[in-house]
Amino acid sequence: MQGSQPLVMDALRESTKELHADTEGHQFQKDLGSGRVRQDLYVKYLGQLFLMHKHLADLLPQAAAADPRIAAVLAPYHSDLSALVGDLGYFDATTDSVVPLTATTALLSTMDELAVRSPLSLLGLLYVLEGSTNGAKFMAKTLRKGLNLPEDRGAKYFDRYGDLQRERWTNFKATMNAQGFSQSEIDALVVEAKRMFQTFFEIGCELEALPSAVA
Repeated sequence: MQGSQPLVMDALRESTKELHADTEGHQFQKDLGSGRVRQDLYVKYLGQLFLMHKHLADLLPQAAAADPRIAAVLAPYHSDLSALVGDLGYFDATTDSVVPLTATTALLSTMDELAVRSPLSLLGLLYVLEGSTNGAKFMAKTLRKGLNLPEDRGAKYFDRYGDLQRERWTNFKATMNAQGFSQSEIDALVVEAKRMFQTFFEIGCELEALPSAVA
């Protein structure tokens, strides 16, 4: 780090702390974390996660080809959707039947815009998705108990890295910090990380508003 410029991961953590707390405090996320989430809403949520991960996975390789810093951060497992596909399949849901919520549609559109005007900013979205793996083993356990799920399907996404989670998160942080992003680039990453947290909050609101009959 040069002068008073913060490391990018410190800036991301501190700048998104309030939104992160608001998102985790949303009733839907509380229900998810406690395993008391309605199954119909849970399946719909998995679908939104698939759409976000799939679109980001489609856009990042081209961005990485144009910027070696993105290539340095990106790992093959970032585009592995097998856990989500398997979880949806457990509930007899197919990926091509997923309908995006309003918040998800807006995020996917933003991803397309970023891929053109600011590809590096896509890493701000990836930061939130990767950061969500922290503590996910516990969430997977409570979901399996609450929804009576098997060990390997239904909630696999939340513990998709298994025993490699800590190592992969440590590597992600170190690699991000090593890229020497400028202050303006860090600011842009923060904007998109905040957008991702806000999207999760809005998805929770939309899901909570759905009656069982149409969820």
